[in-house]
Amino acid sequence: MSDTFLPGNGFDTYEQQDKVLVGLCGGTGCKVAVRVLQQQGFAVAGAVVRLTAEDAAVNAAKAAAKALGIECVTLNASQLAEEHADTTAFDLCFPALLAAADRLGIQYIATGHRARVETSADGMYTLCPADTADESAQLAALPQEALARLILPLGDFAPEDVAEMAADFKV
Repeated sequence: MSDTFLPGNGFDTYEQQDKVLVGLCGGTGCKVAVRVLQQQGFAVAGAVVRLTAEDAAVNAAKAAAKALGIECVTLNASQLAEEHADTTAFDLCFPALLAAADRLGIQYIATGHRARVETSADGMYTLCPADTADESAQLAALPQEALARLILPLGDFAPEDVAEMAADFKV
């Protein structure tokens, strides 16, 4: 894969010192998102949200962070998940991720979702899902304040592109 294929050539509008907190799950998308963000000049840290006492996603995310050479914090939302049993995991993860970014002094959050956030002329943020179906439709329900801080580095890529990048990055 050539360097011109990857974001960072014409897409990097962020400063070298900008930090981003990436929601990790251990999957290929979040690993590729970390590498793309690093290529764009971000200092990247990871976070995983623990929703139950025995959450396998935490171990997968920690292993992914170690392989990527980044720090990963565990955000314990298990009590919150018990209190709001009718709430989806997605609805609990983003508030936890945003709160952690605030505590850490990190302006941006990111995920491995394949969608884009666009800003209209009137300053409103709109989520533009990828051409193929994924869970990014849930992102559209995020408040404007969250969308303003959300970076989705895989938004312009097809699943095949993400798989190719994963192979190139050896993740």
